[in-house]
Amino acid sequence: MITATWLASSEKRLPSSPRLRHNVDNIDSTMSAEDFASLLAGVTSHIAARDASLSSLPTFPSPDEVAVAVAALPSSLPDTGLGTQASLSVIQQVLNGCTVGQAGPRYFGFVTGGVTPAAQLADMLLSSHDENVQVSLPTTAAVRTEQKALQLVSELLGLEGFEGRTITTGATASNVLGMACARDAVASPTSVLALHPHFSIVKACSLVGLGRKIVTVPPSPDNELAFDLEALKAQLKKDKNEGKGSIVVIGLGEVNTGGFPGNVPQVAELCKEYGAWLHVDAAFGGFAAAVPEVAHLTEGMCLADSITLDGHKWLNVPYDCGLFFTRKMKSLTDVLGPGEDAPAYLASNSETPSPLYVNIENSRRFRALPLLASLVSLGREGYVDSRQGLTSDIFRRNCAFARQVAEYLDRHPNYELLNRQEGNHIVPLNIVLFAEKQPQEQPLADRINNTRKVYVSGTAWRGQKAVRLAVSNWRTGDADLEIVKQVLDEVVQK
Repeated sequence: MITATWLASSEKRLPSSPRLRHNVDNIDSTMSAEDFASLLAGVTSHIAARDASLSSLPTFPSPDEVAVAVAALPSSLPDTGLGTQASLSVIQQVLNGCTVGQAGPRYFGFVTGGVTPAAQLADMLLSSHDENVQVSLPTTAAVRTEQKALQLVSELLGLEGFEGRTITTGATASNVLGMACARDAVASPTSVLALHPHFSIVKACSLVGLGRKIVTVPPSPDNELAFDLEALKAQLKKDKNEGKGSIVVIGLGEVNTGGFPGNVPQVAELCKEYGAWLHVDAAFGGFAAAVPEVAHLTEGMCLADSITLDGHKWLNVPYDCGLFFTRKMKSLTDVLGPGEDAPAYLASNSETPSPLYVNIENSRRFRALPLLASLVSLGREGYVDSRQGLTSDIFRRNCAFARQVAEYLDRHPNYELLNRQEGNHIVPLNIVLFAEKQPQEQPLADRINNTRKVYVSGTAWRGQKAVRLAVSNWRTGDADLEIVKQVLDEVVQK
């Protein structure tokens, strides 16, 4: 495997004694521009070598590599710093014990996109520039760049009608914003109604003072991922009669199956009738809106009051990058703005509200830059080719890969495909859920992951242990399909 080897052989290592020694040569103020350039060249060389080797890297480190990484960490804060070169020695060992192949083509553990080349390079640049995107100043283009990146996402997914939008740390933060906006928009006390909500919804409700108790609406007899509309109507009517406000949360892309409810327009109509706020948690499933042949799965998403998406999932931009959309910018500024008491040094003379008035953090990195870079470098066709039948794009190619794995499992004598559906596509989108017909003592997910060739998530569905394989990396291709098949055969033959 490729390891972090950007340091010269004369590099300074961590002293073995528990108390780190003083060494004036390690003081960074003495580092010349030439020394920095040399270290930078080494780091860049490592990144290039790792990028070229991602398809062959193990999906996660060995226990020995983790142990070495942990042992490399200092036991306490040194009195005198080691300096840049020696500190990189520590980082070298730590990185070797981290999830080395998470950005690679066969890491299917989470809906974890890789990082497109343009996004990776832009992310390196933004760390160097260290821009704090918070105040709308005429002297910087950062805030307008963020709004432009969000505009491009809205064009990709057909969300142009959402005036309030911002970039967050991820879907959890976006769900927090959604619940906060909803809380202030409906009557109090408030009921939160959901079916199979993601844990981040529970966390968001708790954080914004709505409590952790969510009213579970029964599922439709025809679709266990969809609200029973009569039951939802009855609960909304009950809340209204009791003087309560209602927040309805619906998910697009169920966490285990990748399935969709299919009745969002009807849910939106009921929310409108009873004055409820509709929040759509579409962290990865919302991107189906860009693909004509599966766009029907997201029908009604644009009718929501707020939407959560994750850029670091299917847009393949670096962690962390969440996206939040809501109808009116005022929904955000009413919750997060300073009102009439804005500090003078944070005042904005721009028509675009400062990000700190529409987001949780008062300081944050320039997440929009790699997002913009990826969107501009690939364009609409790079994510979803407008000519049906081509597989040069990320979304379609990932879905095709998932279907091929699902078809293989469906034919396999040792496996059961758990999220099979009728119709043209054997699975809903890009997730494959399966189990062994005759389970062995060691969990199937562990046996797959221990090969270090493929990484999946162990889960449970309908009371049964299962494995989830989520495909969302731009690098995943035909060669990886053969490796996946080999691993699936290997782990049931032992």
